[in-house]
Amino acid sequence: MTERAFHSIWLPLQGYFYRIAYYIMENEADAKDAVQDLYVKLWNLRDHLDLVQSPKAYGGLLLKNLCIDRIRRARPTEQPDETLAAPADETLELREMLREVASAMSRLPESQQKLLRMRVLAGLSYEEIARKTGLSELNIRVQVSLARKRIKQSL
Repeated sequence: MTERAFHSIWLPLQGYFYRIAYYIMENEADAKDAVQDLYVKLWNLRDHLDLVQSPKAYGGLLLKNLCIDRIRRARPTEQPDETLAAPADETLELREMLREVASAMSRLPESQQKLLRMRVLAGLSYEEIARKTGLSELNIRVQVSLARKRIKQSL
């Protein structure tokens, strides 16, 4: 893959990759570092990237694995203080809540999952989603609202 092709295919996905990393790492600096590591890895694999059919999916999977590796490598340098226990408990509760939301989302119809991902994870406006899917903005709003309602009910 040429440098020009790499720039035109992979660099526009930077915002998408950052949102994934931030969701996993829960920290802006760590998310930026993870995305940077992803682009280094992609650059080193550039000779094989021509075979990738879905750069967004492939990069997302690589990024997820990089983030998990970073979390596993992170070791506390000191014994945890009792005052720090509450935020750790809150973080654990938030992660459990995210797992429940992801589980509820997986039970939604595929079309609602797709629209919700485009709206929430990709940060697209209803107008942009309408252009990409060919659906009306009103229909998209209704479907996203129904998806959110179903998720809330299952929680």
